[in-house]
Amino acid sequence: MGIATMIGASIKRREDPRLITGQATYVDDIKLIGMLHMAILRSPYGHARITGIKTEAARALPGVVAVYTAEDLKGKVGQMSVGVLLAPHIEKGMGRRRPLAEGKVRFYGDPVAVVIAQDPYIARDALDLIEVDYEPLPAAIDVEQAMQPGAPVLYEEFGTNLAFSQHPPTDEIDQVFAQTIAEGGIVVKARLVNQRLIPSPMETRGVVAEFRKADKSLTMWSSTQLPHVLRNYLAEQLGLLQYQLRVIAPEVGGGFGCKQDIYPEEALVAFAAMQTGHPVKWIEDRSESFTATIHGRGQVDYIEVAATREGKVTGLKVHVISDLGSYLQFFTDIIALALTLPMVNGCYDIPHTYTALDLVFTNKTPTDAYRGAGRPEATYLIEHAMNLVA
Repeated sequence: MGIATMIGASIKRREDPRLITGQATYVDDIKLIGMLHMAILRSPYGHARITGIKTEAARALPGVVAVYTAEDLKGKVGQMSVGVLLAPHIEKGMGRRRPLAEGKVRFYGDPVAVVIAQDPYIARDALDLIEVDYEPLPAAIDVEQAMQPGAPVLYEEFGTNLAFSQHPPTDEIDQVFAQTIAEGGIVVKARLVNQRLIPSPMETRGVVAEFRKADKSLTMWSSTQLPHVLRNYLAEQLGLLQYQLRVIAPEVGGGFGCKQDIYPEEALVAFAAMQTGHPVKWIEDRSESFTATIHGRGQVDYIEVAATREGKVTGLKVHVISDLGSYLQFFTDIIALALTLPMVNGCYDIPHTYTALDLVFTNKTPTDAYRGAGRPEATYLIEHAMNLVA
């Protein structure tokens, strides 16, 4: 069948038979000889200093092969990759993280240590034997309060939670609003909250890695939406050349954006496979997914609309406050700036638009792309604005 004749034709889906007959292969279906399993100890605090970690009892548990903390990764695994860096603060390292927390945890669920064991149950049991001494700290939870002086600060070296701020002069838009009011028009205002959400794909995240010492090659199976991006950045993080790392994305049981990211778990599984010489598997449980996988949305938007009595909008002011969470993920810092702000006009002819933006760190799970990634937030605010004008 030529390309021209395919337009408008009914094309049979090739993937359906294996999916509906149970023959599809997901990450958790991967079983390799000598495979070990990883479990992750996560922070029970939203914000705390780590003053000590004792792993001896966990290491001594029969069936445990290895226990790793941030100290074990130093010089062997680099920082987590960030796709786009915007603000000078961010370029200097604000919001950057390593696979395991060093000195401080910044959200509930922050990875602190991992256990590698002969089966997943032993690995989980060993987590209970790891002793971590924490010094709890006040947490910045509300995104607007986190911007205020005196708020708990996630990155003390910067003295602020504000990662990026863009507030252009308002002279022109103020004149438009003043003229509209002088001519008998109206101005409506609103504060809109686009709440955080948890993506929750049916298949949680999962990773399997196998390292071949002979040619120093690593094969990874990951429930990822971007296998090539994962390959490129993870290779750099592990000190490998790109051709030494092969990433396979088997069937992916839902992603919705949350599986576009590069997560600590991929680096940790790869590191464990390279250190132990065995294939290593990690499958996220549902509770982990709620806190360790990125959240979506998380914006507070202030809008003002000037319009004539006939319903013609003359001006729009938008101030977006974006809750980044505790760390930068792959697209965290561009969602509001590059995807929400350019779309705030929607499909409407608005002659004058003013946008301001604040990107703010809080002691919560990092946010990133989810279903439209910043654009549904823009649609919500402009359509709500039109309802108010009407």
